[in-house]
Amino acid sequence: MTKILFVCYRHGCRGEGLSLRLSQHNFFRTLKADVVNDRTIITNDVFNKDLLFREDVLPKVPELPVDSNIVVPSHHFYDSLKNYIPNSYFISIDVPTSNELNDWREKLYNRYWMYKAKNILELTGECASRYYHYYPKAKLDEVMSFTAKVLKIKDVTFGDIICLGKNLEPTEENKRMILNNMEPEPLSEETKKNSLVIPYKKVNEVTVEEIINYIK
Repeated sequence: MTKILFVCYRHGCRGEGLSLRLSQHNFFRTLKADVVNDRTIITNDVFNKDLLFREDVLPKVPELPVDSNIVVPSHHFYDSLKNYIPNSYFISIDVPTSNELNDWREKLYNRYWMYKAKNILELTGECASRYYHYYPKAKLDEVMSFTAKVLKIKDVTFGDIICLGKNLEPTEENKRMILNNMEPEPLSEETKKNSLVIPYKKVNEVTVEEIINYIK
């Protein structure tokens, strides 16, 4: 029976990197990814990264493999995924502590805010994801209008898109202002009790064998 391991994490907590590393164990189907500026971008997620697209909506469950175990990166956690696919397993990366927030912000800025999409599909997907993040009830034509506005900008970064989504000029000052006010939402007690929780600072240190033993 196929086993599904959801790697759950808040934005900027390095969940795709951990997912990639775990998938390289022969227990799992191997994920593929591009690594840009120390940012891991998975390219063959079974869920097509739909669990990273919106944090307020669960996508339809895709056709799942029957002959291999899979690792799935997700911005949804146990408390929203518990009835999504029965008998799944959950790892949850904890949010940074107050002493780690500045490190989290700076790494997020360098890896994500400064990033430029490699193709139109990636860029339009990011525009839609950011717009829905700020306006969850937005209509499709509003999302398309915002995307069209972004597409007119040369060499646009993801940080630019964040500013534009908030109706702010994409200046360095505005980017830093937004970033300095960002703080990831803590995990729920329900999620903590039903997941293997990995501290933010330990993400690169946890061994694959620890995770495999948890699943088995």
